[in-house]
Amino acid sequence: MNQNDKKTLMDIIKSKIDGGWNFNDIQEFVIMQQDNDMFLEIKNEIENYFQVKQDINDKNKKYWMLICNPSDWEDDDDYNTYHVNETLKNLHNKEDGEWWKINDKTNMELKMKVGHRGIIKISNDTRNENFREDNDGNIVPLLDAGIYGIFEITNDHEGDYVYKFDNGYWYIHITMINNYFDKNINISSTKSKELIGETIYKSQSSRELDEVLFNRVIKYINDKS
Repeated sequence: MNQNDKKTLMDIIKSKIDGGWNFNDIQEFVIMQQDNDMFLEIKNEIENYFQVKQDINDKNKKYWMLICNPSDWEDDDDYNTYHVNETLKNLHNKEDGEWWKINDKTNMELKMKVGHRGIIKISNDTRNENFREDNDGNIVPLLDAGIYGIFEITNDHEGDYVYKFDNGYWYIHITMINNYFDKNINISSTKSKELIGETIYKSQSSRELDEVLFNRVIKYINDKS
């Protein structure tokens, strides 16, 4: 392969890395398009580009607060939302992650990137018993307001991480990396206000979160564990 062809290949590789491909994806692509010898020849250049991207991402990384209002979750059964309790408790068990609705009036979908992290806040649970009755007639408990866990923005199985669904809302693809709800260490609303400030905590929509505040939540949990 001459230098022009090699440069063209690297340009293609860089565009795929920019699009979210990981190292293994790139390795398979190069070997399929060329061979393993070519991959070994440009491996250092590929690794250097990944490092450059990582340095840029670390410098420009943003943090977020996603909101869950249990009363607003929809179900096929007359908007019965008893399933919210179990869904939140098991988010970290979903290998394929979860699509989460975000505030689509602030261009958040343009700012959120794979690798960004944030917190999930549960708003005051105002569901009445009719909305909390499961298929067996049991009433699931109201959820305590507060911070329930840490997520990371990830690609889904098709390589997407932000998507506008048919309902017109933007969604972000997340994977839970620490589920406080499942560990029974939910950060109460009172403590959450101390950690991130009452004004931010009271936000009714998803929003960007300062890194200092995000790290304050992490430290609180680490000290408590």
